[in-house]
Amino acid sequence: MSVRSRPHSPVSLPSPHEAEFEPLQAFLLKNTTVYAYPRQRRRPRNRTEDVDSVKAICQRLLYFLTFYTVLALFFVGYLNWYMYFQVPRDHPALTGMQSALQMNPGLSYIPNPDLFSTLLYFRTREPLPYYKKSDEMAAFLHAYQDNTGSTEYEDCVQEGGYKQNPERPCTYDINAGGPCNIMNGYGFDTAQACFVLKMGRIYGWLPDPIDEFATGVLVKCSGVTEDDTFNLGIIRYYDMDYKFSAIAPGKNPGKLDNGSFHSMYFPYTGQLAYLQPLVFVLFDGVKRNTFIRVRCWLIAKNIKVDFEKREGSTEFEIIYD
Repeated sequence: MSVRSRPHSPVSLPSPHEAEFEPLQAFLLKNTTVYAYPRQRRRPRNRTEDVDSVKAICQRLLYFLTFYTVLALFFVGYLNWYMYFQVPRDHPALTGMQSALQMNPGLSYIPNPDLFSTLLYFRTREPLPYYKKSDEMAAFLHAYQDNTGSTEYEDCVQEGGYKQNPERPCTYDINAGGPCNIMNGYGFDTAQACFVLKMGRIYGWLPDPIDEFATGVLVKCSGVTEDDTFNLGIIRYYDMDYKFSAIAPGKNPGKLDNGSFHSMYFPYTGQLAYLQPLVFVLFDGVKRNTFIRVRCWLIAKNIKVDFEKREGSTEFEIIYD
């Protein structure tokens, strides 16, 4: 039986003059040889619709603004509540062995202009590098200037001993530094560099001196090796014991054995304007153009010293060209 094929009916294309097309019709029209794309009429926008769209955008912005404002107020309120009821304001929340230092004070030095290096390079022929170090020393010691007559401090030094006021910290006389002062440029422009050593503050900590002759926590510096110690020259210490010694300050060469953080500055109990005791260390006769490693450590019965972990000690390097 012969099957009679039906002739293909031509695809009816929409007239170019029609206003709208169906998607399929538009596709068929695109693939034909007749390219007739009618201009679709744009429906005119109503002014009321424009106003409604702007109003919807404003409502969204107002919603998010209100939401994040309430969230920020809730966070600030909770933070204030936590700080007021949970964090004490007159003493640390963690004290004693629960604190970070665990009743073992650390030791630090000034100047230390580079946080990522312990090397102090003194270029005596270039004034700018040691000016930066002397400026750091002057900025740190600014709080110690002219505090002897202030009512915020107590003059704890008395004949035959000392006294303490639990409400007012003891004053510290900056003249205890001897030749380590701003008038001498702290010795940075010569081979007589001065450094300031200070202990970390631990709330309620009291020193236990090494013997009956020690006035507080002793501190001693030397080179890491014998060669370093030899290249450092003479090490001189200036502290409050030096300030009130019987020898005239102009003739006193400083203490040669060790420095001392006097016990009258302890304990620290959060006193306002508290001044940490300082020990000035002068390296007299540093060998030039030599890399020298310096090590300083604390000496007391209740201080643990570990050079590898830097507990109760500190290390730095100096070079004089």
